[in-house]
Amino acid sequence: MSIECTEAHILADQMNKELKGKTIINYEVQNSQQLQQKNFISKNSVLNQLIDRKILSVTSRGNTILVKLDNCWNIVLAPEYGGNISLYKPQTKLPKFHLKLDLQDVILTVSLTGIGCIQAVEDNLLKTNYLYNRDFSQILNPLETDFTFECFIERLNNKKQNIKAALVGKTAVIVGVSNSAFQDIIYRAKISPKRNTGILSIEEKKALYKAITQLIEERLEAGGKNQFTDLHGKPGLYVAKMGPNQKDQTCHICRSKIEKVNHGGGQVYLCPTCQK
Repeated sequence: MSIECTEAHILADQMNKELKGKTIINYEVQNSQQLQQKNFISKNSVLNQLIDRKILSVTSRGNTILVKLDNCWNIVLAPEYGGNISLYKPQTKLPKFHLKLDLQDVILTVSLTGIGCIQAVEDNLLKTNYLYNRDFSQILNPLETDFTFECFIERLNNKKQNIKAALVGKTAVIVGVSNSAFQDIIYRAKISPKRNTGILSIEEKKALYKAITQLIEERLEAGGKNQFTDLHGKPGLYVAKMGPNQKDQTCHICRSKIEKVNHGGGQVYLCPTCQK
């Protein structure tokens, strides 16, 4: 279960409200040796710089959460292929974690599942951090006000590639969308994952933009997708209209049997009748 832009936004907003102004008293890492060797988690010699730093703000863009600290330090968090960021009261029995931050009156834990990022980074090195550089960039963010139809179409028209590559990954025109949201978006827009953006009609592009904005709005209102839990352990309620949950099911629009195909480095579920 990937953390996408909606879930990262929910977590960052909650963290900013709960942690802004608090000072990191201590930290602890567990079960992190291999992740530190691969630099998914900063080494202890770097994490030591977090002690006595005050949290100034917490923001997100794309799948990445940026915790801004005083004295020119930051924490870059991206539990994008699954993971949890949770807040606890002191003396609480904690589940397994990779990083624990002790603040004055609360404990923050971060755990990763698969690939992700827990890194302490100085201001002058932020732009060399892959995930920060990828998400805090000039690429359109569907949660920001400049994500207009005109801007989206302009970027899309410059991409003559498969629709998945235009929405997910290194060449995408937007940040924060992974395979989970992609399947939902193109089902809503009634577009096949095999289509190329260069031959989409203006009506199909409008449908695609509408599908993205509606999905973002619905997932935020639902507190994130199901299988996601927020900072306080509350589960998200959004159930994807298309994806693995539709395995062996029929399309709720035309009643055709849902198909699964291998596409773009992953599995994609679709309706062969509705999505052309």
